[in-house]
Amino acid sequence: MSQPAQSPPPHVALLQMILGKWVSSAISAAAHFAIADHLESGPKSPKELATLTGTQEQPLYRLLRANASVGVFTELEDGRFAQTPLSEPLRTNAKPCIRSMALMLTDDWHLRSWEQLPWCVETGKPASYKLNGMPMFDWMAQHPEKTVNFNNAMTDLSQGDSAAVVQSYDFSRFEHIVDVAGGHGTLLAAILDQAPKSRGTLFDMPHVIEGAKKTGILDRFADRCTLEAGSFFESLPKDADAYIMKFIIHDWYDPECIKILSNCRKGIRPGGRLLVVDQVVPAGNEPAMSKIVDLEMLVLPGGMERTEQQFRDLFAASGFRLERIIPMPAPQCIIEGVPV
Repeated sequence: MSQPAQSPPPHVALLQMILGKWVSSAISAAAHFAIADHLESGPKSPKELATLTGTQEQPLYRLLRANASVGVFTELEDGRFAQTPLSEPLRTNAKPCIRSMALMLTDDWHLRSWEQLPWCVETGKPASYKLNGMPMFDWMAQHPEKTVNFNNAMTDLSQGDSAAVVQSYDFSRFEHIVDVAGGHGTLLAAILDQAPKSRGTLFDMPHVIEGAKKTGILDRFADRCTLEAGSFFESLPKDADAYIMKFIIHDWYDPECIKILSNCRKGIRPGGRLLVVDQVVPAGNEPAMSKIVDLEMLVLPGGMERTEQQFRDLFAASGFRLERIIPMPAPQCIIEGVPV
């Protein structure tokens, strides 16, 4: 009769947490060599995979074994490795795909940023001020070649999250929907598919709008969708009955957010809706991904994830009342506000 599994002693449990950085590095290396893509057609031996990836068989086996120990791939009895549900999202054509996210987390600029976490806690400033002397987004605009994985990761995440948004909210009642800082239009396209009588405006910075035009994601909605460039700190398209922002508010602290949301308030129609898609931090000691992502916001853009009360206060300071928080089949929620 087998004995029930026992929890490790505290020092071992803590050590396992500390070694989590090694686990993410192992997953990132597997993503780098596109192992999940090579296993899409079926199980393969380390020798076969080494030939396909241009690596050494024995070190590659050790990498595969380490990944399999946490459920990313599985080692079969004959020594071959096969795909698992956890490795599936690492495929380049998976939906959703998080391969670019795995690669981004071990990009040099991202690793160096997280090394500054103590400095960020001491000063309250994001790491880019110490490393580059400027805000992260300004540095990214000057070095697009270094942020390819970041941009791809945001696009990949947006595909899965956009589906969750339209699954959780009915947009068909709105005549004009503005997607604020909507990137290349993945979310707005999903919304306009769900709401065939609505028209939309994609709003973002000039270089992002140029990118949106090149991708052509919104081309099929040309008769009811416009693309507009500008700064959400200055003004937003007006006369809309819905403003939606996905993963935008958490990039900024309250003073900047109040500027953005106040511009929404200036342009919103009576009875309109403000829709913020972000994580909501639970109270107390409840485990939550949002509490870890919050540190990413501290280190990178200089923003924060918020509790329900913090969202209420932020909305109130911007001319809105928090009406409800709508759960989604994702870590994020839709925080709905109404103008007051």
